[in-house]
Amino acid sequence: MAFTAPPPPAAPLIDHRPGARRSGPLEPLWTFGRVLVTNPLSFAGFVVVLLMAGAAVTVQLDPRLLVPYGPTQFTGAYHQAPSLAHPFGTDELGFDTYSNVLLALPTDLGIGFAIAGVALLVGGTLGLIAGFWDRPRTVGGAVSVSLLRLTDIFLSFPSLVLALAITESLGRGVDQAILAILATWWPYYVRLVRGEVLAVKHQPYITAARAAGVGEVRILFRHVLRNILDPIIVYFTLDVGTVLVTFSTIAFVAKPIVYPGSTPEWGSMIYFYQDYASLYPWLILFPGLAVFVAVFAFSLLGDGLRDVLDPRSRRAFVRAPTVAPPPPPVPFAGAPSLEPTPPEAT
Repeated sequence: MAFTAPPPPAAPLIDHRPGARRSGPLEPLWTFGRVLVTNPLSFAGFVVVLLMAGAAVTVQLDPRLLVPYGPTQFTGAYHQAPSLAHPFGTDELGFDTYSNVLLALPTDLGIGFAIAGVALLVGGTLGLIAGFWDRPRTVGGAVSVSLLRLTDIFLSFPSLVLALAITESLGRGVDQAILAILATWWPYYVRLVRGEVLAVKHQPYITAARAAGVGEVRILFRHVLRNILDPIIVYFTLDVGTVLVTFSTIAFVAKPIVYPGSTPEWGSMIYFYQDYASLYPWLILFPGLAVFVAVFAFSLLGDGLRDVLDPRSRRAFVRAPTVAPPPPPVPFAGAPSLEPTPPEAT
């Protein structure tokens, strides 16, 4: 019988070869980078959003770094087509379109993030309450039903039409337009968060936490909220682009921001230049293109975040860790071989 050496220790689960998957605190960043590299559209959206955010901060802090002219500064050129001196052309008042498009970037991005953020805070809180304490014949159940009926009333109207009606009733102005959109935006987050809470709160680990004596509030924030953040983050990213389109539409129809003025806005620019669309198309082309690029970039970024945060989608992009097979056993020197000996030729 052949004597073999004891088997070596099992190979580590982590492959340390270059490009292999790592585990640790930086693993989410590694996964996000792998998904972006694998998905070129998501990578393009991520880059565009970073560039837009950086440009917005730069314009807000020191516009002279990126903007050659002020919002109402005369350039001396009327209706000039796009050129090196004026990349987006000029209008009939001699204003530089490129400067006004960039100056509108902090306003539109700031309004998009502000409306989506406040709607998430208000609607998310109400959704947590309506979903977690939704028990029949209790005070929480009555509150949940009341919140849902109120949400259904708001959702029964088209959000854009209702926001336009509220804007007209409150009067023209940026604050009035923001309040009008907020009044119609929070119900979507109530529905989203409540549905996610209902899907999580009956999981076995929630039952085990209650059996261990953990308080309801601690369960809500420690176990429920942490497990529903992924779809909320994805929806919020996509929602910023939707808010941009909605506010630009209200700015075009209800004119809450006067253009030309000290604070340009893309929708107001399109409204002001609509009569020159056939003669000087660049005047509405570049503000409209800015809205399109911003919305498209946030949509691509949201799809990339969904691929990162959803484990089912992540498996299609990220390679699983490879495990090296154990080496074959090595016999001792001088041990008899068990292989059959071929017969000798006669």
